[in-house]
Amino acid sequence: MKPTLNQLMSFCTVAEVGNIGRAAEKLNISQPPLSRQIAQLERDVGAKLFTRNAKGMKLTFAGEQFLKDAYAVLRMMQQACSNVQAVSEGQMGLIKLGATMYASYSVVPQLVMKHRMNYPSIDLQFQEMIPTGLNAALEDGRLDVAISFSEVTSSAINSLVLLREPLIVALPADHPQASVENFTLETLANDPFIIVPRPMSPLLYDRIFNQCLKAGFSPHIGVEVSVQQTIVNFVAHGLGVAIIPASMATAQIRGINYRRIADANTIENILMWSSNNKNPALEHFINQCRALAEELSTASDTRISS
Repeated sequence: MKPTLNQLMSFCTVAEVGNIGRAAEKLNISQPPLSRQIAQLERDVGAKLFTRNAKGMKLTFAGEQFLKDAYAVLRMMQQACSNVQAVSEGQMGLIKLGATMYASYSVVPQLVMKHRMNYPSIDLQFQEMIPTGLNAALEDGRLDVAISFSEVTSSAINSLVLLREPLIVALPADHPQASVENFTLETLANDPFIIVPRPMSPLLYDRIFNQCLKAGFSPHIGVEVSVQQTIVNFVAHGLGVAIIPASMATAQIRGINYRRIADANTIENILMWSSNNKNPALEHFINQCRALAEELSTASDTRISS
């Protein structure tokens, strides 16, 4: 028979006070049941833990070792109880966050920083994915929250707009329109555009295409690129121009000038989570996202020329 936690607590108390009678008083039990517990414990572990004499009880060598181990077990159990309470209250645990690469240049770094500062005991697991993949991962429970451009299509998905940002133009630094005083989008009607494939991010693709149509032309697609970082790198090397979310200007790639667009379409970084998600830490995370959304709504970007 294995020792119980009750036996371990009784053993530690007897070892601390060195007397069965005083230990029984401290434990608020009578002396005979406590004596039987200690005797049963010694039979269970197969060793004499105390020597008895007129002055009380003294630990044997085996008892001294067992006391160290018993304290360790009790501390571990106390920590386990504290941990499970913290998890149930959302103060400890794991949040699985997925986001597009675009969000990694806008809201994700600030969100991770805020999360670490306020909830250091809640681990954050981050995965970068394409918008269509994020929706699937959210619905099947692989993610707790997702940040994407995608529109919410399920009534079981809750959402919050974290950041609404304009589209801007990325031009090679030596492009004729890179530094003109009054830039207009229609001047790029004959340029090759570098763009994300529509199946990967339908909403962003359509906003970009619509932006060009408002300027009076249909964009000539020079190359479709699935990674946003590669898009701006291609622009920097003179392979074309691109319309991108304004937050991508934080990439600060050499060889690129960013220009504002008159009457620019906007794109939203949307936080999404399932209403069926029972993760206790999720509410705290969402509240932090709400606070960040308020902060970002008043921020401005000075890296982009008019």
